[in-house]
Amino acid sequence: MQRATKNNELLSGSIWKHVIRLAVPMIVAFIFVTSYHYIDRFFVSKLGDVATAAIGMAFIIQMVVIAIGVGIGSGVNSFISRNLGAGNEDIAKDTVIHAMLISVSVGFAFAVIGILTQEPLYQMMGAEGELLNLITSYLTIIFLFTPVSLLSVIGNSIFQGWGDTMTPMKFMLTGTFINLALDPLLIFGISIFPEMGIEGAALATGIGRTISVLYIFYKLLIKYQPAKISFAKFRLNMETIAGIFQVGLPSSVSQILTSIAMGYVFYILDPFGEGAKAAYTIVFTYEMVVFLPAIGISQAVTILTGHNFGALLLERVNKIFLAGTGVALSMMTTSALLLWFLPELFAGVFAQSPEVLKVGATALQITSVGYAFSAIYLCAAASFQGLGLGRHYLAANIFRLYFLLIPFTYLGAMYYQVDGVWLGLTAVNIISALVVLVWHQYIYRYRILTGEIKPLLTEG
Repeated sequence: MQRATKNNELLSGSIWKHVIRLAVPMIVAFIFVTSYHYIDRFFVSKLGDVATAAIGMAFIIQMVVIAIGVGIGSGVNSFISRNLGAGNEDIAKDTVIHAMLISVSVGFAFAVIGILTQEPLYQMMGAEGELLNLITSYLTIIFLFTPVSLLSVIGNSIFQGWGDTMTPMKFMLTGTFINLALDPLLIFGISIFPEMGIEGAALATGIGRTISVLYIFYKLLIKYQPAKISFAKFRLNMETIAGIFQVGLPSSVSQILTSIAMGYVFYILDPFGEGAKAAYTIVFTYEMVVFLPAIGISQAVTILTGHNFGALLLERVNKIFLAGTGVALSMMTTSALLLWFLPELFAGVFAQSPEVLKVGATALQITSVGYAFSAIYLCAAASFQGLGLGRHYLAANIFRLYFLLIPFTYLGAMYYQVDGVWLGLTAVNIISALVVLVWHQYIYRYRILTGEIKPLLTEG
């Protein structure tokens, strides 16, 4: 039975149109946001293959910072969406302040822990000498900006929860353009700017995110968008925190486990030399690009699922998942075909030696086979988040990473050397997508439609 809710355009009309309308601004934003990783690596690659490997390995921990923000942001997005769908706008407004407090608190804690543990952590991963120095120099600056980074990511999620993806696009584009402008100036010391090398890339990123956060505060606190927030009436509410972390905590843990798994892949590649590590950096750099459309679609799936599940429009919930998967699948297939047919062209953008070019091109061609299947996995995970099923998303990712990725890449390296690692990564994408698809449909039919799973923690 549908709830009695305020006017909410996401609860009616064409699902396909809603998916596209919500996804397009996010895809555009993600393209530009990802471009700063691309630009960082492009400019840093001019410092040599060791620097390319360094920024790739540093990104493992940088991903943890992003993971925490994305994870908490997913919880904020989902909790706001479900409450708005249920007509609880006051709870949604209160969630905004809770989200900002969580961002700052977690950000400061993680900055301290990261700076203290980065060197021994990377020594365990096999980094030493120049490689280790470049990694820690880059990450120290990244850690100092951690509270700002989390505020930026979670601020975007606040607006997404209200079904507004256009404003977060503006936030992300602003920060990215600042980063793009500062990158060459700070890395190479152009004009009045100091030559900072890899540290300049980190500082450019931090400044760009700071500007983005200032823009977010302007919209929230001065323009009162997406809603007027009352600090005077604010009271810390443990149910709101629990609602955020219902999805946010499992999502953060899941993202962190992904970063650990990437570190494991670097460990597996260690016997094959710096060239193999640089090739893997090239692979996941292009994965970030290829996955952009599917990530944008998955964001739309989360938002739409949350609003419609909150309003108990259960038939639309599954239609949202199927529509999102169809769109994402077609987009990723196109990108994967480009990498399959032109691997040398794309690998050559980053490779600074014939060895890295050869290994990187082979890696891109092999791994591209599994990219289309990842669209299914991403949309299923997004649907879990929109439904408030953070633990299910975490379980799916644990299965993907630790029951598939670790053994498959290990055995691949053992029997087929470096090419076996790429084959293992491809198999993981295919198998995990098919398993999660079946699981998602089981949960929908036998737990959602039956009413066993409720939209909000306080129900039932």
